This record gives sequence, structure tokens and C-alpha cells, in this order.
Amino acid sequence: MLVTVFSVVLSMIGGISLLKDNYYWKARYFTLQWDYLKTKIEFVEYNSGGLVNWLANRKSQSVFATTTPEKTKSVPVLLYHGIIDAPDWQSDGVNISLSDFKAQMFALKKEGYQAITLAQFLGFMQEDKDLPEKSILITFDDARKDSYYMADPILRALNFKAVMFVITGRSIGEDSKKSVFHLSEDELKKMIESGRWEVGSHTQNGHGLEKIDAAGATGHFLSDKIWNDSLGRMETNEEYDQRISRDLAGSKRDLERTLGVSVLGFAYPFGDYGNNTQNFSESKNILAGKVNALFPLAFRQTGESEFPGNYPGKDFRLVKRINVSSSMTKGQLLFLINGDHEKTLPYEDAFATNQGWLTGWGSSELQNGLLLTRASASEDSSLTFLNGTYTWTDYKISATAKLIQGNAFAAVVRYVNGNNYASCDFSTGGVSLSQRVGRQENILAKSDENLQIIPNKDISVGISVAGNKATCYIEDRETVSGFLSPNLNHGGIGFKTWDNTVNNSSLLISNLKVNSLP
Repeated sequence: MLVTVFSVVLSMIGGISLLKDNYYWKARYFTLQWDYLKTKIEFVEYNSGGLVNWLANRKSQSVFATTTPEKTKSVPVLLYHGIIDAPDWQSDGVNISLSDFKAQMFALKKEGYQAITLAQFLGFMQEDKDLPEKSILITFDDARKDSYYMADPILRALNFKAVMFVITGRSIGEDSKKSVFHLSEDELKKMIESGRWEVGSHTQNGHGLEKIDAAGATGHFLSDKIWNDSLGRMETNEEYDQRISRDLAGSKRDLERTLGVSVLGFAYPFGDYGNNTQNFSESKNILAGKVNALFPLAFRQTGESEFPGNYPGKDFRLVKRINVSSSMTKGQLLFLINGDHEKTLPYEDAFATNQGWLTGWGSSELQNGLLLTRASASEDSSLTFLNGTYTWTDYKISATAKLIQGNAFAAVVRYVNGNNYASCDFSTGGVSLSQRVGRQENILAKSDENLQIIPNKDISVGISVAGNKATCYIEDRETVSGFLSPNLNHGGIGFKTWDNTVNNSSLLISNLKVNSLP
């Protein structure tokens, strides 16, 4: 009898010991299940006005879900870092609170958005494969515990998928079990098993600041050359090449061999793809070649003067991501991605509500049925552009403009970003057609006639683009025309104003009409 009891006790002790290391016997696993159930109920309340209404409407919701959605023309990619659930946490511009993240995901789901996979996104970008109109890609950087454990119950409840970009030197290997900040190898495996998560590379050991000169200045691992203290010199081109090659290939190998996955995506740490290098201008081209040889997709962050969405065949080696942090509200996020849906021609805007006008620089706002763009306190110019017009090609703009401050303004066409667009520039000195291609600005044609552009007086202006020909108009009269660079073969509309003095340019726009041209 005593032997039997002793054997049972030993078995229980052994079982408890085994369970202690079992993923499914840890408090965090049970917390995930509980949070999922709570979130599921919360979303039913949010979306349907309660469980009773949800049950009553299930049949109609099911029928609605079977309708075929329109094909999307672009896909926004969202970027998150940490998700914080602490009452004393202060907004830091990088992370986001749990309540804000949940509110954003609930709103996206209610509006009909679907979270797609990397493979679906790659097919869309490379081959223009069909995706539903409201498609998004949700990504997280750094493989942080506070992002995975906070986000997963919400993603599960909403049937959303997401991508986690992993710093493999911190999350792969035996030492990863000791980390309280980064996900361990075991956690990554369980995460992938759920079917909700994919992984991508965020370097092996390249997410940090490195010493880049003898004085101790620091720079980014991938885009800068590193100072070698022991040799008292900067690394050579060959040493730089070998270092980043080892890191990039090592990160991919870590993920594929350890987790048994195929890695489709790479996210540049700090969004720096060589554009922010401090000491090695060649890094941009070198990095692009090495990253593109290893990963079909590469991700960065969206700049302020760019369209937020991603389009087939356009920069799928530098995919733009909207950096969603504590500084972005649910309403701002919805405005940004809803406005990205392609607008159709003809298009008119009475500026009663904002249909997607974004600020490139300076500031812009709607004011009593008018669009106002003006320079900030530290700038001498401003530019605003219309989201959802990126794919436009041949069209004519007409609008009423009133110069409030400054000495010139412009109607902008074929706008791709702040460094690539064409414009008709209006000033008391005349009208000129200009273009900006890759930071290089050129005047293509100019009229020197006195235009009598008087501050605070309405004037009808316009610009047309058909093929590579652009023409400027005042009061429907053609004033000047010329031919654009082949690089400016598509793009949206905008307005710009400037002056020689800082904070002294502003423009009001009304009666905007845009018509397509054959």
C-alpha cells in the first residue's frame, strides 16, 4: 500500500514538473483564452448592439458576407510596436495603449476591412492579383511580448491575421527563454501554429545604434560604416559588405531553419534603407541589392508627403507602412485608409467635408467650404494633396484660388510624393510650368505677361495633363504649355503656396473640378 501511494505521489510530482514547462499549462496561455472570450463578447456588443441583436441578425449578416467585394487598387500596411496596458503609462509616440489598439481593430472590422497575408500581399504587388477592396496588412516590429500577448486575443476574436518582424539574435536560441521583453523561440513557434501570425526578418543583430567615428557618434547598423576601436579606423567597404551580408542572411536562416517557415518579408530597422545614412552614401544601393536578393518584400515607413497605400508594381521592394502610435487616433487612422480608396473622375469638391486632403508640409484644413493651405511657423511654403488620386493619369483641374499671403501659388498634378510632381506656378511675375523629379526642380516653360494676381482676390486657374503634355490656364485661357518627364506618367492633384519669408504664405481654394481627358 505504501509503495503504491509513494508511486502515485512520485507520478504527480513528475507530472507537475512536466506541466510546469508545458506552454499550455502556463498562466499566460489561460490569460490569452480569457482575453479572447472577453474580446469576442465586447465586439458583439460594439458591432451589433448586444448579443440578442447579434443572434437575431446572424442570418442577414451571413448573406451579406457572401457578396463579392470590389477589387482594391491599393493596400495600406499598418505598423505597430508595443501595446501597453498600464494605467500610469504616458504616450510616447512609438507604442500604443491596449484600449486604443482594440478600438482601432474593432473599427476596422466593423467597416469591413480584411487582414491579408504576406503571400496575398506579394501576389497583389507583383502580379496585380485580385484582393477585396478593403484589404489591409497588419505588421508588428521587434517581436515584443507586449505586442503579441496584447494583440493576439483581439486578432483571434476578429479573425484578423498579422505579421511579426523578428530580431532573430534576441528571439532565436537558448538565451531567448530568459528575455522578459522579446518573444522566445518557443513562443514564436506557438504563435505561428495559431495560423494567425507570420514572421519576417528584422535583422539578426542589426537593430541598434553603433559607434561610427572616433568621437563616439552613433548610427544605424545597416546604413552606416562602423568604427573599429581595436584597429583605430573605420571599416572598409569590403568589411561593411561582409558584415551586413552575414546579418541579413543569418536572420533569414534563423527563421527558416528554426521555425520551419518561408520568409517573404524584411523590415528595415528604424525604417532606414540607406536614406538616413550618416557616413556611407553607397549603403542605399548596396542594401537594396542584398535585401532584394534574399526577400521578395521589403518594408519601410511612410513619409508625410506620400500617399499611404501601396499599389501593384510600385515600390514593392520598399513597401510603405503607416506607423500607428499613441499619437494617432482611431478617427485619424480611418480617415487615412478610407481616403486611400481610389477616387473616380469626374471629381468635384465643395469642401463641405474632408474627402482625403493630406498635408505634405506646412498645414491644411477646411474652413467654411474652402480648402486652406499655409506655411507653418518654421517654413516658407506649404503643400496639400488629395488621397486616392495616385493612379490618375490624364485629366484637367479647374479651381478658384485666392492668395491670402505670399508671392506665389501652384496647382499640382501627377503628384507621386514631395519629390515627384508637376505644377503650374502662378505669381505676379507670370505663369510657369515646372516639374520636380527626384529632388531636381526645373522650369519647363514660362509666360511673362502681367497676370494681375492680387492678394485676397479670386482667380480661376487650371492645369491639364494628357500624355506627357501639360498646359496651364487662367480664366480658362491657355497661358503656357510644355512636356513632362516620362517619369511623371501618373499621380494625383494638390495645391502649393510659398514666399521668401517664413510663415508668410497661405492660399484658399474653392470650386474644385477635375475632368478626365481622352
